[in-house]
Amino acid sequence: MKYLNLKLRRDLRKNWQQFFSVFLMSLLSVLIFVGLQGAWHGLEKSLDSFIASSNVPTIWGQATNLTDEDIEEINSLDGVKKVISETRITTAIDSKNNSDKYLILDSFSNPSQQIANVTEGAKFSNKADNGIWINEEYAASNNLSIGDDLKITLSGKTVNVKIVGLVQSADRIYFTGSLEYIAPNYNDYAYGYISKKTLNKLLNTQVPSNLVEIYSSNTDIRDEIEDILGNKLVTYYNQKTLTDVSEATDRVGQIRNLSYLFSFIFILLAILAMFTTIRRLIESQTKEIAVIKALGYSNSQVSRHYISFGLFVGTFGAVLGALVSPAMSWFVLETQKSMFSLPNWQIAYSWSSLLIVALVILVCSLSAYFASRKAITGLPAIFLRGKSKEVKHVFIEKISFLWNKFTDETKWAVRDAFINRVRVLMGIVGVSGSMMLLIAGIGMPISMNHLVDKAYNEDFSYSKRLTVSNHELADKTYDGQWVQINQAHFSKDDGYNRLLIVISQGDFVNATTSKGETIKEGGLYVTNGFAKAANIKVGDTMTVKPYRDGKEYTFEVKGIVTSETNQGAYIMSSTFEKAGGSFNPSTLLVGKEVSTAQISNDSNIQSVIKKSSQENNAYDFVNSLMSVFLMIIGFALLLVVVVLYNLGSLNFVERTRDYATLQVLGFSKRNLQNITMIENLITTSVGWIIGIPMGIWFLKQYVATFSTIRIEYTAYVTWQVLLSASLLVWFTSLLTTVVISRRIRKIDMVEALKGVE
Repeated sequence: MKYLNLKLRRDLRKNWQQFFSVFLMSLLSVLIFVGLQGAWHGLEKSLDSFIASSNVPTIWGQATNLTDEDIEEINSLDGVKKVISETRITTAIDSKNNSDKYLILDSFSNPSQQIANVTEGAKFSNKADNGIWINEEYAASNNLSIGDDLKITLSGKTVNVKIVGLVQSADRIYFTGSLEYIAPNYNDYAYGYISKKTLNKLLNTQVPSNLVEIYSSNTDIRDEIEDILGNKLVTYYNQKTLTDVSEATDRVGQIRNLSYLFSFIFILLAILAMFTTIRRLIESQTKEIAVIKALGYSNSQVSRHYISFGLFVGTFGAVLGALVSPAMSWFVLETQKSMFSLPNWQIAYSWSSLLIVALVILVCSLSAYFASRKAITGLPAIFLRGKSKEVKHVFIEKISFLWNKFTDETKWAVRDAFINRVRVLMGIVGVSGSMMLLIAGIGMPISMNHLVDKAYNEDFSYSKRLTVSNHELADKTYDGQWVQINQAHFSKDDGYNRLLIVISQGDFVNATTSKGETIKEGGLYVTNGFAKAANIKVGDTMTVKPYRDGKEYTFEVKGIVTSETNQGAYIMSSTFEKAGGSFNPSTLLVGKEVSTAQISNDSNIQSVIKKSSQENNAYDFVNSLMSVFLMIIGFALLLVVVVLYNLGSLNFVERTRDYATLQVLGFSKRNLQNITMIENLITTSVGWIIGIPMGIWFLKQYVATFSTIRIEYTAYVTWQVLLSASLLVWFTSLLTTVVISRRIRKIDMVEALKGVE
């Protein structure tokens, strides 16, 4: 085997360009899987560590005026281990630049209650008579530090509170401040903790508890909490539905699904690259094989020699991919740091990383084996004659009126395609796979940006969302559309509470159904994500039990609303009131005619959210993922180039003798180039056509990985996406044809037609 090993080294050095595609595919297969695994598994470990060390509650329930009897009843439920009662209030922060800033402030009823994760400043004490602890992200965004005064408004009175500590809370990992934002807004929203003593002192009154944190082995006690709290219940969340926690844990699954989706595609194409490269090498070395066999080497030795190409190149690519993957893992995690509040970030891997490395090496080795299996059997004398091609008539020749219209180049190309079906099939797979990845890579950011544009410019057209304390007074002061938002228990449902959004007549809520109809009187309109999750169809009858209401209503589903945000159901206020419901909204949507100055002077306005702020916040979320999308597009482009060039080179090597024979028979080099062009056109056309529906399907699966209980992401396939992917595939294909055509001009007919030497 000494001389075969020497030949291996010489062949690799001589044909490094051919094997570079195999090396690249094996490297990318491992890099994508292991690199993304390091990110999602590391994020999972970081989250688990933070949540476990912070002893995060299982369930959160918000209600009005919680009593000691309520707490005792909850504590007595099966599986409940501990219940902590709190007071939560939202206050306005007096900002130097007059922007709208808000603080969600928690105070514990138990004097001995502590909070973990004080990152700077004094340790939290519920017995302190002064001071506030706020989240470090808000402090950093607003240049605040320990000892600074924070001016807040409590019950209409503005007070100064000294910042004595900075915190990071494990139940505020993905803190948006308001459900109206889909990404953290640390510049405008803060959360903080204050002692009960300090809060009472600032308010000059005792404030009742309105929030319970429940520690329970039973994660679903929704029905029991509803029975205990009745119409006092405002919201009910567990770790799967509380946005501040669930968005972080969901991101783990999103990145994990990406690693599986893309690794599968790249491993499939690594098989293609390895198979075609080894086959091309063997086609060019039939005489060397004959000499080796004539020297006494057995078929098994020759087979092991060619398998070693796959083993060596696959191992080199896979191992290098594994070594480089930590850089990719950290790169992906860096893109997430602006979204999540974690004290420590780490990358982590599991045994499946080693498994994928072994799988890629095995795949490359097996591909080399199957590519060489038939070529190494036979007598040396047969190999020295060169490979003969068996020519057969194809079915299309029987359609004489069509066949006779073909040029000689077209006839040759069609016959050759049917004779070499495996090679053509590999070309089609390569083109369709490349098309699929490009559609997904280009379509993902376009789909997510379309969601933002649709949500804030089509579904809703208001300028500002006002939260008011007195509905009747505000109704006399402003023209707008009223919205009442309640959590509700639906039946049918998917086990989670959704939003019941009751709207008055107006021009600011413009969401439409799948049939293009607007929300009208007479029934319930369910959002598409909720309908799919709970298997709800038009015409179904649903019962709705809104929180803070205490009554149960029955409505017919009139339509499925194609709204990606605020997953739940819409209903007109007149329909809701006709069923016996009470419409007492606190959210008013207004247009540009309502000025900021007018609002700032109105004590009835509790908070203001500008639609432009929501839109910018949503784009920030998309931008946090843009680096990952661009990375996928880059990989897809690289894949297109490698696969198409690899297949083009294989075609040339296999046909060198054919081209020389045709040239002797009178075909000009221009005719030969036309044959190459036609063959490439056939392969690319079929692969392109198949790749379009495959790419659309793959994009839908790709986009769906980002959907959550709160937001449904849907694929948005435009002609620009398809055109961009198509142009890239066709440009690469034609470029490959040009390169191969130039090589045809350099064919040495005497060398190509040599037989036995």
